[in-house]
Formats: sequence, structure tokens, C-alpha cells
Amino acid sequence: MIGRWKRRGNHLATAKLAVKRHLPWYAQFGLAIVLVGMLAGMGIAVYRYGEQEGRRDPSALLAVQGASQQSGRLQAELQANRQKLMTLEQQLRLEMATRETLSRQLGQLQNDNSGLREQIAFYESLLTKTDRAPALAIDQLRVEALTPGQYRLRAILVQGQSSQEPFKGEVDFQLVVERAGRRVTMTWPERRIPLNVSRFTRLEKETDLGVDTKLKQVEMRVYAVGDSRVKLSRSYDVKG
Repeated sequence: MIGRWKRRGNHLATAKLAVKRHLPWYAQFGLAIVLVGMLAGMGIAVYRYGEQEGRRDPSALLAVQGASQQSGRLQAELQANRQKLMTLEQQLRLEMATRETLSRQLGQLQNDNSGLREQIAFYESLLTKTDRAPALAIDQLRVEALTPGQYRLRAILVQGQSSQEPFKGEVDFQLVVERAGRRVTMTWPERRIPLNVSRFTRLEKETDLGVDTKLKQVEMRVYAVGDSRVKLSRSYDVKG
């Protein structure tokens, strides 16, 4: 029995004893708050100390003032540059708009000048044309595209001097148009246009065929009053 006790005693003597300290969660949380507060207090103290030292140091104060003045100058310079950039952009837009306007005006003047030259040439030749012209002739037929589906038809009719009486009749146009990939022939306008030619007459009409319609060919047809037969005709192929 004594031997067994010794063995037990040896067993107890060789066993390791572990002691663990345990703090409740609320104690740990409180300790963390205290540590954070201490760190924040130390940071504020260091900041105030540096601020006070900076105020006491004249060189530091001058450096701060100089930096503040430089910042003000840079801000003013930046604002001035922005204003200058806005002014330059406005001038550029105005110059571009002026150039576009002048370009359009130049193109219009060129077109008008071309038309005037054509009219001058016509009137110069008209002096001799009327001497040898037949009783009635279509001297010119032109088609001008204005907008999609809208065209201007212009014609000049000449009467020879051998004719004593002005020609009175009617005129219409046979149009070949393209719609949805198909060509269609139509008469325009629905009612014939009255026509009175004495020596020469300028005829000008505008069509409105619809934006989906493209004019391909025009035939001008002249009729005597009360006659359904075509007395005179001339065709014009529209380009484009």
C-alpha cells in the first residue's frame, strides 16, 4: 500500500500545472477604449505642441504666410487663364461661324454670277434668234434640285419675228420619278399651266414630290388652246 502511494505521489509530482488568467469581455473592451483614448490624447498634444512651436518660430510663420500668398497668386493666375481661354474659344467660334457664312455667301454669289452670265448670253443671242426662230421654240429647259423631293423647273420659250400674234396655249410636264426602287411616269401638274408667249417668255415652277421621290427625267409639253395634241416638247435628264 505504501508502494502504491509513492507511485501516486510521483505521478502528482511530475504533472504540469497550467494557470490561465482570464478577463471578462467588458473588461477587455474597456481596456481597449482606454488605450485608444491615450493614443488620441498623445496625438492632440503633439499637434498642439507643434502648432505652438510654429507660432513661436518666426521663420515658420513667414513660411506659412509666403505659402498662403503664393497660393493666392496661383489661384488668381488660374482664374485669369480660364477667363482668357473662354475668350479665345468665343473668338474662335465667331471666326469659324464668320468663315462658314462667307463661304456660303461666296458659293451663292458664284451661282448667281453663273446664272447672270447664262442670262446675258441668252439675251445677246436672242437678238438674232428671233429673226430665224420658228413660230415657237423651247430654247432652254433646266431642272434644279432644291431639297429631297423638291425641284425647280425653268424654261424659256422663244417666238420668231415672223409670227405676228402672241402664242396662247398651255403647258404641262411629264415626269419620270423613282420611288422605292421603282420608276413611275406621272403628269405634273394636274391642271395645265396657261402659257402666253410674245417674242420670249420665262417659265419657272417648283414641284413637291415627297422626300422619298427622286426625279429622273422631265419632258415639257406645249399645247395650243383647246387642243389635246402636243404641239411642242423638249426633254431633260436629271443628273444624280
